[in-house]
Amino acid sequence: MSDTTRNTQVAIIGGGIMGVAAQFQLAENGWTDTILFEKAELTSGSTWHAAGQIAHAVGSRIMGWINKTSIETYKRVEAETGQSIGWHEVGGFRIATTDDEVDWMKSIMGVGRLLDLPMELVGPEEVAKGNPFYKVDDVKAAVQTFEDGHIDPSGVTMALAAAARARGARIERRNRVTGASRNGNAWLLRTEQGDVLAEHVVIAAGSYANQVGEWFGLKIPSVSCLHHYLVTDTVPEFAGRPELPVVRDNAFGGYIRQEQQSGLIGIYEDHRCPTVWEMPKGAPWAAENELFDADYDSIGDFLMVAFGKMPILADLGIKRVVRGAITHTPDGGMLVGPSGAPNVWLACGSSIGLAWGGGAGKVLADWMVHGETPINTRSLDPRRHGDFATDAFIVERTRDEFMRRHDTPCPGKQFASLRPVRRHPLYDRLAAKGAVFGEIAGWERPRYFGAVGEVEQIGWGRQPWHENAKAEAMATRRAAGVIDLCAFAQFEITGRDAGRLLGRLSANRIPRKDGRISLNHLLTERGRFETEITIWRVDENRYFTGSAITRAGPDFDWIRAHIRTGEDVTMINRSANWGMLALSGPASRRILRDLTDADLSNAAFPWLSGQEIEVAGVPCYALRVSFVGELGWELHAPLDRIAELYDALFAAGEKHGLTDLGSYAFNGMRMEKAYRASAELTTDIGPFDVGLDRFVVTDGRDFVGKETLLSGAPEWELLYAELHAEGIDIHGGEPVLLGDKVVGLTTSGGYGYTVGKSLGWLFVRKGTSRDRLAVQILNATHPVTIHDTALFDPENLRPRSEE
Repeated sequence: MSDTTRNTQVAIIGGGIMGVAAQFQLAENGWTDTILFEKAELTSGSTWHAAGQIAHAVGSRIMGWINKTSIETYKRVEAETGQSIGWHEVGGFRIATTDDEVDWMKSIMGVGRLLDLPMELVGPEEVAKGNPFYKVDDVKAAVQTFEDGHIDPSGVTMALAAAARARGARIERRNRVTGASRNGNAWLLRTEQGDVLAEHVVIAAGSYANQVGEWFGLKIPSVSCLHHYLVTDTVPEFAGRPELPVVRDNAFGGYIRQEQQSGLIGIYEDHRCPTVWEMPKGAPWAAENELFDADYDSIGDFLMVAFGKMPILADLGIKRVVRGAITHTPDGGMLVGPSGAPNVWLACGSSIGLAWGGGAGKVLADWMVHGETPINTRSLDPRRHGDFATDAFIVERTRDEFMRRHDTPCPGKQFASLRPVRRHPLYDRLAAKGAVFGEIAGWERPRYFGAVGEVEQIGWGRQPWHENAKAEAMATRRAAGVIDLCAFAQFEITGRDAGRLLGRLSANRIPRKDGRISLNHLLTERGRFETEITIWRVDENRYFTGSAITRAGPDFDWIRAHIRTGEDVTMINRSANWGMLALSGPASRRILRDLTDADLSNAAFPWLSGQEIEVAGVPCYALRVSFVGELGWELHAPLDRIAELYDALFAAGEKHGLTDLGSYAFNGMRMEKAYRASAELTTDIGPFDVGLDRFVVTDGRDFVGKETLLSGAPEWELLYAELHAEGIDIHGGEPVLLGDKVVGLTTSGGYGYTVGKSLGWLFVRKGTSRDRLAVQILNATHPVTIHDTALFDPENLRPRSEE
């Protein structure tokens, strides 16, 4: 570090739409001491060559909110700065030609209603009116939108930059960051124009994110894929008429719109995904405004379908082909939020940068400045991919995502590439018994059990596997079931100060006696959910925790980040090398008694307690809890012994009717017990919003988020609902209605196989009348009945059974 080292609160690496939007939104939040470093000119990476579409017809509330926020932000900075953003508000059509696509369009209507986005579900006649040149012979339905369109990439980036500068932010073009290292509590960035010491760093480096991330010890799961769009010669029929709406059609995997007086066709091939600058190499530093040669052999068939859809373009020449690199991630979502390295944030991995930039910038700025976001953004958290994501996985799964970009996203849809990513010792056993798997954090978890080799049918309505799941649930209620939950976040936290650490993070008291278990919620400074964990006190200086596998990285980071200097705390993450089997049902004690010398009686081994025992010679952490509301134990053991444990359970359980249990049945049993899951405990609400007051203990103790939690009244309440509909269930994210007014949204649901009812959780504004509530599913309204208690075993007697 030299005497001329400059200081800044935030250094932003990358001058495309993501970096500039983040800088603007930080300035909006009062963080104006920022420097954005761009090695060339603003937009010169991928932003400049983007087609610039921004859609309202999207499949999820978070992405609809992101896109809506982007449009609102861009319009605002244009009005403020006078810099044209080239906004064409032409609306659009998203086309459906199959029954599954029609259901998708109906589900999109729910997203639109939640966010108050003007849209209509229309037939082919309306498509023909909006675009008389588009063939509608095979169109079954379409979502028509009215306030979206396309934008000039360079114009909007320059407008954001001007607005950020006006607030005091700095932008340095032609100044490449060449490296970084930790310096105390800050980051020392080396740039071509001297060293800079930054408290925070934002990596918004697009196709350079991989090699930039390495400076901070990060593996950033982002791959540069090549995408074509083509601009035709002038279209005579466009003269003298209003600009056409953007049309998106899965039939050719892309979009068609008007570009001045020409046609523009964009294509995502579903048979091949060319990538460039693959991990870990990354884009060459000398690259600037880079484009690649067209590959007509790859897109030719798709192009012919597009010409068939809009014949007036078929006989025209192609005057321009743009084939540029666009970043994608293994699941298609952005990487926005904390990276896992201290004070290093990501705003990259964006495949639809113009649509996402403004909204992503707000998410990032709120997270950095306020410690949380105004909407649940866990799907954007960069840490969601976990440490299983190798270079090979990231590249191959991202290719898969690119080629499926225009698949219909039916519920239950899974990626096929590289399966199984993580093959734990039970995989072959379960597959041989007919397990139909779903992937979670790289692990395979049985969804249900059917015929060997069976392929799951997916869709919005109730599927054939419903009967399989019902049989598993009923068998578990009658006797016992075991579910593979090896994909589970498991931490051991030890040391003289381990209890103090967990105590000041937990809204509930942690266990005060050795062997006891508690359910605890770790909150943000603003009293909202960071995560939910179970805590088992092994002894005074040793604790074991469990939580959802998707939270393994973030939860570990969160707890570790709160260890104070000088505290005696050691954390061990056992998530990758330990497994867990959950044994539940009235026969579970009888089964375990044949395999252990431990006293399993209520007196010796009460509900919500844990012990270190041996089961069939396998050392286990046995926790007496059950997420399906039955007598049961979680059996945590080294992963290399988990198959031995599983075999022993079934050998002893055969005479008792032990069955395998999949996640679909597990979820249905969870719903009829009215247990909340991660979908209900999101980052935009707190314990009092979801009726978890009994898990907040405030007397004589402090914990993170306490002051804010107690200072305000809850704005929401969570209702337990029975859905009255035939053949469909609540998935989550559907509008809740009171008459014609949207008063909330669903979070999760499922069919309660024991009680024979479709159930779900609903968030509504506090004080909303419970009478006449309904849920909009697939664009139809279905009434619900609200229940105050669980429909199965409301007194919770079965988990405490002495049988």
